[in-house]
Amino acid sequence: MCQLKIIKRTTNGLLLFCPNAKIFQLSFNNLLLNLTSYELDVFIDYIKNVDEDYWEKEYENSIYEKRIPIPTTQKNLMIMLDVFEIKELRILMGVKNKNRFLTLNEIDYKLVLN
Repeated sequence: MCQLKIIKRTTNGLLLFCPNAKIFQLSFNNLLLNLTSYELDVFIDYIKNVDEDYWEKEYENSIYEKRIPIPTTQKNLMIMLDVFEIKELRILMGVKNKNRFLTLNEIDYKLVLN
């Protein structure tokens, strides 16, 4: 049995570490990934370099709302995310973004403009 340590938490995700097994556990929406330190570094690097604008344009006529593909080593499994999910995943992974202002869509608050 492992004493999981919480590294970071967001609205839809949780990044945990098990010191006994030296395994990271990433829980995000309905996904659960067990990753070694190396696998986590590779995943973070991939997430950091995803160009969401490119994928949104590439699949603009798709019937699916989620248009950003994250490939897996399993050939018949692809993780699909939307722009807000990829941004939240970057926050969960600790990926540094340029300093910028939030847009109205990124604020999870009922805003009434008078």
